[in-house]
Amino acid sequence: MSLWGVMVCCARLSLASNANKNLEKHMHDLFTRLDNTSPDNKESQSIIAMAASWLGRACPVVPHYQTIISKLQSDFRDQLQSCIPSLRIEEEKSLNSLPPVDLLLPDHNIVIEIQGPSHYVSNDFNNRNGSTLLKIALLQKSGFEVIEIPVNQLWNKDVMKRCVDQIKIRVSIPPTGS
Repeated sequence: MSLWGVMVCCARLSLASNANKNLEKHMHDLFTRLDNTSPDNKESQSIIAMAASWLGRACPVVPHYQTIISKLQSDFRDQLQSCIPSLRIEEEKSLNSLPPVDLLLPDHNIVIEIQGPSHYVSNDFNNRNGSTLLKIALLQKSGFEVIEIPVNQLWNKDVMKRCVDQIKIRVSIPPTGS
């Protein structure tokens, strides 16, 4: 648990600055102590995998993640695919032993995360929780551009179209007129 807490602190700091070198040393020390253990619970395996990713080390465990495809995620993927038929989209893909991403655009190094209320403190769609911040920071540290879409933006077809248009711009396809 201490390792997870240090990683969340590093994730929060990485969004603001690169002032987390001392915390990374602490993370390295905690990881080294855990590296020789063989955790049998899924949460510990996930934490060790995330720490290995953050530190750029080989992952000593193979975490198993449950994948869930929400209706809004599926609808957004279908909308994106119909607007950009040539776009290669992978779903629920685990990258670098991290928890699976909702959508991956592998040809563009872009991850799209559809964020439901559970990704936010108090389900408010304003303040992301520690686990979500950590996952986003780890993906960015691994070189992925991360696009986060709160599900409340997908409830409206016009807003969903704007999200698709923003992705078109990022993959160098001009958006269509309104």
